Amino acid sequence: MKWEATNWNGACDDLAKIAKPTLAITGNEDNAYMPHANSLLIAEKIPGAWLVQIKDAGHAVMSQYPEKVNKILQTFLSIATNTTTTTDTTQHG
Repeated sequence: MKWEATNWNGACDDLAKIAKPTLAITGNEDNAYMPHANSLLIAEKIPGAWLVQIKDAGHAVMSQYPEKVNKILQTFLSIATNTTTTTDTTQHG
């Protein structure tokens, strides 16, 4: 089963309301179920979202490249945690 959205009108309106750090990881060769083009559209709709596309990875990107995914997650979480803490302190301090 392969799908690719061609009309996003109304389908992802709530994505713009996400106010938390968001990371999307995809393989640039993910053509089996969800083409990586969909991740571009989703990441564009989430304010400040990170989008990481891993070269030569398919739908099973986490099993194909566990070390890369782990490093990306660690980097994202360390930056997102620092940003959230700073933002929270600034807004509520």
